[in-house]
Amino acid sequence: MFETSHFDTLQDYLASGCTLELTAEEQDYYNALYALVGIHRKYGKDNAIAFLMHPPFNVERSRARRMYAEALNLFYLNDTVENDAYRNIIFDNLQKAALAVLQNATSAKDMEVYGNLQTQAWKVKQLDKPDPEKVRLPADKPVKVYDLDPAAVGLPSANRNELGRQIDAIDLPEREKTRLRRDANIEDIDFEEMLDDTQEKTGHYE
Repeated sequence: MFETSHFDTLQDYLASGCTLELTAEEQDYYNALYALVGIHRKYGKDNAIAFLMHPPFNVERSRARRMYAEALNLFYLNDTVENDAYRNIIFDNLQKAALAVLQNATSAKDMEVYGNLQTQAWKVKQLDKPDPEKVRLPADKPVKVYDLDPAAVGLPSANRNELGRQIDAIDLPEREKTRLRRDANIEDIDFEEMLDDTQEKTGHYE
């Protein structure tokens, strides 16, 4: 099984965005290489090669090694998480090595080796760096509601007439009283007057 390599065809297949049509044999070859990458990441190179040497594939070791190389070249070239995948592989290998040293330790020197392996694993996993700051979700922030209608937030509506009388009783120039009545929605805004007022104020800066 898998006596013929379909590596070149599969390169074209991935380059097309997986739109090219594959034969049944080519699809089986693709699936086998894809499985190899997954086993490589989780269990390492030797187990990935051994996977092809057992039923239902029964591939010879030399052929399995070539397919393993094809799998890495095919998928890792465009793998956006390649660095993270390799970090995980190295971390797992260092952890396994450290565990083996710990289980067979007979001296202080062995424990020193164990500690060094743990430190290397720690750095590979980037545990020596602070975690990225979490982005606060909108739910964490107070919600502010701006609305001219008090009823929208459960407050009683104001008595516009009474509010108007209170504004009229204030000792202010009529222009300021007009502005207050408009701010309180008692009197409609005169947009032409607003434009003239804006031009008058900005004219001082020309």
